[in-house]
Amino acid sequence: MADPLKIIAWADANQLPVLQRAMASGLVDVIGIGSPDLDDGISLSKAMKVEQLKDLRSALHGTEHDIAWIAARDALDTAARSAIRTSDRPVATSTLPPDPVLELLAEPDDGLPAHLVPMMRQSPGFIAAAGALDGFGRIECVHISMTSGQEQSSPWARLYDAMDIVLHMLGEPDEVFAAHAGPRPLQADGLAGLAGHFSVAARFPNQATATIVVSDGGGSWDRRLLVLGDEGRLIVNDHAAEWTHVEGDRDESGAPSEEPADAGTLVAQQLQRIVEDVTEPEAPGTRGRVLKLCESARISCLTGQAEGVIAP
Repeated sequence: MADPLKIIAWADANQLPVLQRAMASGLVDVIGIGSPDLDDGISLSKAMKVEQLKDLRSALHGTEHDIAWIAARDALDTAARSAIRTSDRPVATSTLPPDPVLELLAEPDDGLPAHLVPMMRQSPGFIAAAGALDGFGRIECVHISMTSGQEQSSPWARLYDAMDIVLHMLGEPDEVFAAHAGPRPLQADGLAGLAGHFSVAARFPNQATATIVVSDGGGSWDRRLLVLGDEGRLIVNDHAAEWTHVEGDRDESGAPSEEPADAGTLVAQQLQRIVEDVTEPEAPGTRGRVLKLCESARISCLTGQAEGVIAP
């Protein structure tokens, strides 16, 4: 087994268990950690017995790490994005920028200069499903469920994750209808502090349909994908895939596991794939297109009406 990657992390205090699970995978070794809150940075560095990083920009321009991981919610602000663009080392993030989407789309990289982790399209289960998807025929219906605890992810990040799959499998929809529920209402002009649950339905030109449920109120990590079409039913999770043909026969791929998937291990796996440059390919412009789908859903939540995909 290769030596663990040396990583630096920028995290919130409640994300300590996620960091510890990443370390327990044996794939990464955290050599420095910081936080937007200085006191949280102190507590995290003591808990993990590693160097405290006090300034994100300076840390990103260090030379001792293989890759940096920005996990703290809402940490991908304008200054952080600028620092990422000038870093010589790869940077991954589990959070999305808190800025308005239209402002992000005006930036050359659509406001997303870092690798996004953990994305389901990069998970072992989805990669294992690739062969089945190639022979699945016409996809008619997709349902995606992604739930987590607040320390593992935000609903906005998981909505991006789910929309990335929808775009990959079905293209852009004609319209999106969405609703949001949770402890705090959506704000019309910002994304900072977003929490709760999104429910989304999308209709496509070829009569296909997709539905999405994402939440940070699920307590633990769980991602599931259901695909229906000409050739039966495909069920995918982070570990494996199961294809049930229309005749009832079943094919399994991947490595089914009785152990639940966890965000920390999935992040560690994807950090390794990024450094090794073996991630699944992403078409140019994909990130901006996915952001537009997310913003269309957010606008639908605010207006209470179905919305088309926002214009460039």
